[in-house]
Amino acid sequence: MAVVRTVLGDISPDSLGNCQTHEHIICDQRKAPFAQIIDRARSVKKTYMILTDEERAIEELKKYRAAGGSAVVDVTTHGWGRDPEAMARISRASGVHIVATGGFYTEPHIPTFAEERSIGELVEWIISEFETGMDGTDIKVGLIKSGIYHGRIENLERKCLRAVARASLETGLAITTHTSGARRYEVPGGNLGMYHLEVLLQEGVSPHRLINGHVDERPDIGFLSELCEMGCYIQFDVIGKEHWLLDATRVDLLKELIARGYLDHILMGTDRCRQHELYEELGGKGYTHLLETFVPMMKEGGIAEGDIWTMLSENPVRALGVEA
Repeated sequence: MAVVRTVLGDISPDSLGNCQTHEHIICDQRKAPFAQIIDRARSVKKTYMILTDEERAIEELKKYRAAGGSAVVDVTTHGWGRDPEAMARISRASGVHIVATGGFYTEPHIPTFAEERSIGELVEWIISEFETGMDGTDIKVGLIKSGIYHGRIENLERKCLRAVARASLETGLAITTHTSGARRYEVPGGNLGMYHLEVLLQEGVSPHRLINGHVDERPDIGFLSELCEMGCYIQFDVIGKEHWLLDATRVDLLKELIARGYLDHILMGTDRCRQHELYEELGGKGYTHLLETFVPMMKEGGIAEGDIWTMLSENPVRALGVEA
């Protein structure tokens, strides 16, 4: 029987409700094992991703629940402040389902042990977080991640991606990805989705288990259509971050993707990972921006309510569902 694995245990798919599939609840980039790599790239440390206030997380998720939200995926992996017990407390207090994430984020955040361990040993570690629990707890992950820091997949990140692929085959877990949309990388289509897919196909993973993240940073409609045609999910997950793309343009892209027949491949989120993105008094739009602002924009733009429900609930159920 298919279930969705949350930090409070497995739930039936019909219990998931509206789910934003790329968020951060508790994270602290200062804890990254190779933070010096980030320091070389960022002269201003205020850009670090830091959310550590548990009580405030509960408050923000209660707002999200009041707006109609039911579930979120916290895509913070081991290596930069993931806190399973805090996520469980926050989920219980807020009434919002939280799915935790295993696997690896980008090079600065990969655990130091990944350098010494074989791919097989990394696979065993990822599987243990799904079957037994993460970080010394019995709280289990419901998704795994591959994060790529540069404009290509190589070296330690490639090794970790192969481990993620093989763990996905063993567990059935979907793979969510992070890639940079920075213009300096000049990645075709603005995303490393095809490079990810190339490695996953080599390992035998179905495209239906790949969630291409951050596709709405530098989107190319032809590239996104190609990913959908191959069976992948594409995730509009920086909604509200208009320094990347205007939300109005996101609506237009979604309308066109739906018109092309790719409704069942679209997931959504807001990637709140910094206080100034989350907290209203600092100018943040909160976890509620998608439901309170972007959904009305989609409706006004001509996207049917049933299609919105598909993107926010039915697609996450398919992407996150695993056999119990």
